[in-house]
Amino acid sequence: MPPGTPDSGVYHYRLNGEPVGVEERWQRHPQGSGACRISSSRSAPGVEIVVDALVAGAQVTQFEVVWRSDGQNELRSSYQLLADRVVVNRTVAGEQGQSEEVVFPAEGVAPLLFPLMRIFTGPLIASLLEQGGRGVVVLPFIGNPALTSRLLLPVSSERQARVLETDAELELAGASVRCRRCEYLGDQYGPGTEFWLAEDKLLLRYQWRQSPQQHWDIWLQRDCGSE
Repeated sequence: MPPGTPDSGVYHYRLNGEPVGVEERWQRHPQGSGACRISSSRSAPGVEIVVDALVAGAQVTQFEVVWRSDGQNELRSSYQLLADRVVVNRTVAGEQGQSEEVVFPAEGVAPLLFPLMRIFTGPLIASLLEQGGRGVVVLPFIGNPALTSRLLLPVSSERQARVLETDAELELAGASVRCRRCEYLGDQYGPGTEFWLAEDKLLLRYQWRQSPQQHWDIWLQRDCGSE
């Protein structure tokens, strides 16, 4: 895809080889000077997550995430990366709620913002690789949706990444795509997880085993004209 061209696609989720009714749609809109706006939505039974983010280079600088769930008030959090902190503001049903900050040394390596969606995963892994294979990631909490008092507030997580194969080939939509096959570790991702990154750092596919009985396979379908 030529630089500066809008593109879009969808990530499909399979569990043990079967569709589970979860998909993530995304659109990227170039803003000039290497920046772009990315919007993405995840639809799952009973839950919808919507994200709108600004990206400079490969780094997310700010984003807003909305959580809509059956039987719950709408939650909304905004994240902004500053020189020495991440500022987070959360609202519930449109009313001002909580504010939190994640502070880090201004002279150190800034944490990486991760707005939850797969469209941001490839650049995140690439950034970890570029800074030596490890780093701190700040992301909204969604680990237990029943904990509504914490939902969408920030959590910091140590993550690691390494390249397993630099010149891998992946069959995608009937075509062979050259990519990097990587391992990405932290929180739910343990040894054996595999992530395939395109030359432009876009995540093409990943596989991970949530438990001995649960094997996830998520893959990208780009929209026509986005190839």
